[in-house]
Amino acid sequence: MAEARRLSVIMFTDMVGYSRKVHENETEALALLSVHNRILASQIQSHKGNVIKTIGDAFMADFGSVFDAVNCAVDIQKDLAEENEKATGERMEVRIGIHVGDVIYRESDVFGDGVNIASRIESVAGGGQIFISGDVFSIAYGKLDYPFKNLGSRALKNIDRPIQVYEVLWDPVRAEEANAEPPTISRASTSEWGSRRALAVAAVLVVAALSLIFFMQPSMTSERPTLAVVSFGDQTGDERLGRVQVGKVIGDAVVQRFYEFGPVQLVSPLQIMKVKKALEIEDKHLLQDPSLVETVAREANGRFVISGSIGKIGNSFLLSAELNDLEKDRLISTFQLKEGSEEQILGTLVDSLCHRFQLKLLDVLEVKQKKQHEIVHVGELTSHSLEAYSHFIKGFELSQSGVFHPGIEEMIRATEIDSSFALAYSVIACAYSMAKENEASDQYFKKALMFRDRFKGISKESLIFKGNTAWFENDLKACEKNYRLITELYPDDREGYYYYGLYFAYLKKDHAKALELLEKARNLSPEYYPIYRDMAYSIQATQGVEEAIQFLQNYIRTYSDGPGVVYARKTIAELRGVEEG
Repeated sequence: MAEARRLSVIMFTDMVGYSRKVHENETEALALLSVHNRILASQIQSHKGNVIKTIGDAFMADFGSVFDAVNCAVDIQKDLAEENEKATGERMEVRIGIHVGDVIYRESDVFGDGVNIASRIESVAGGGQIFISGDVFSIAYGKLDYPFKNLGSRALKNIDRPIQVYEVLWDPVRAEEANAEPPTISRASTSEWGSRRALAVAAVLVVAALSLIFFMQPSMTSERPTLAVVSFGDQTGDERLGRVQVGKVIGDAVVQRFYEFGPVQLVSPLQIMKVKKALEIEDKHLLQDPSLVETVAREANGRFVISGSIGKIGNSFLLSAELNDLEKDRLISTFQLKEGSEEQILGTLVDSLCHRFQLKLLDVLEVKQKKQHEIVHVGELTSHSLEAYSHFIKGFELSQSGVFHPGIEEMIRATEIDSSFALAYSVIACAYSMAKENEASDQYFKKALMFRDRFKGISKESLIFKGNTAWFENDLKACEKNYRLITELYPDDREGYYYYGLYFAYLKKDHAKALELLEKARNLSPEYYPIYRDMAYSIQATQGVEEAIQFLQNYIRTYSDGPGVVYARKTIAELRGVEEG
């Protein structure tokens, strides 16, 4: 079997004190082991798991879903508890550890950091306990019926970084011990928060509530005022933070949170980028001359505008920002908050900023909260790791400009740093799809599917993911609904028109409608080659091969220095091959 790397949920189990039982009464110990093995093998199979290997009284298994793995662990503990109630002699106490991560499959075994972490988490659990990593918790929280206990950050043997550990409180008797907070904040340990804990909790709860209270109907979208997130400057003077582009990372994190805020229509980040390029304004210019922020926002048709900067005072980080109303020419709100840990930049600082500004916008717009919808923690889509987010931003910008493979490599690096970076997996799958590499696209889409419960909101990324999932599952109605909704919620963004056009071209075979939508995407992003490629396929279907080839040759002449030229020539060769065939 060839070596393969993929994202998996790894579970380790171990029977506590089994060696002692063998030493004291081998016959009884073997009888216990037989019952133990029957229960574990049966539950793992029934929860769609796979036993990789057993060593004496220990099991190692993998699952394709966090929910299957945790439910399996709980059912194992419940079955063992029932057996123990009937037992007159020795009891069976099993400890379980679960982690989700990138692992290597070789021959009949599994290797890698994800395996090692799962093993070490199991080793610190006690009999009858289920310990999970922070990555597993961030997926499972709010979606499983069990409460969780935050056990803090643990230094595990032979693991080069602290791992946040939680316990699944499967026994109702212990439910009152639950203390785990929603996973929208940094995964730092409870003790690190100190006196800031109350602020962090409040910020998380309010942001979570506000993020999805408003699920606007399509008929209302045209009436929503626009919001432009223009820039966040880096004033830390920190070389490493400069290298990871901390300002861009913060800006994108704010964008992701405001995508889910229904009362305003977010100006496409691509539109902001186009305006900056047209005006020859770089981010450093915005920091030097704040008046340029207003210029960019107005050119991008934003009514409200957010901008700010991140600074460093001693060992603490200071995030400052402003929310302005350009229509009424007034400052609505300012924000300034200091935190001591770099890990809190994408946690407490960004969450608190969004909380403050969303409350202010509710007041300004006089929004009445009539119905609260299911809460989605927007931060779960992204990462709390600046390093991972930095690679994602670089890769995303490259792929958005049509430079696919270098962009994909950067985003893959992001998932290697943070194996639960749901948004990165989804975007990688899309980028491979744009490059017409369907096998690689399917591979990463399946990784993204492990986090499908995170993509519940109305962000552009969530709607693309849900549309792609519906396409994958041949649910044409849901596919059309999600792609169409992108065009209505984000009419200045090419992605909605592009995906909606693909729906009509390849699923409905309505090439006239496809060309109409793809043309709208092209007007928003004239240099982006994938649009031209798929337009060429529709032109071939309606007007013939020669017209399609001429269309692509015009693209090459117009954008001779662009990254899409290589792909355009390949498509022309493909079309000529079809013609000759």
